[in-house]
Amino acid sequence: MGLPRFFPEMKIHEFEYIPRYYDPRKEDLKIRRARIRKELGKDVDEEEDTRILQHGTFRRMYERRKSDLKQANRRRTVLFVILMVGAYFANQYFHFI
Repeated sequence: MGLPRFFPEMKIHEFEYIPRYYDPRKEDLKIRRARIRKELGKDVDEEEDTRILQHGTFRRMYERRKSDLKQANRRRTVLFVILMVGAYFANQYFHFI
């Protein structure tokens, strides 16, 4: 019989790691086949029906988000300028300060 412990013993964690190999030619072929099947109207496997990330997808998403932010910042700036001009003329007309 052992002594009681306040903390449980550490257990060894085992991971099921499967190394992956990326083959760009195989990936392109898979994308082309899925696109052709879709165009021909043939049944597409459920695995291939999922959204396939193509080369450069993250970069395009980043560029789109960046341009959207620039456009939003321009709108805010224009709105701020219009409000400041409006406040100036309202102050001149109503003599708030």
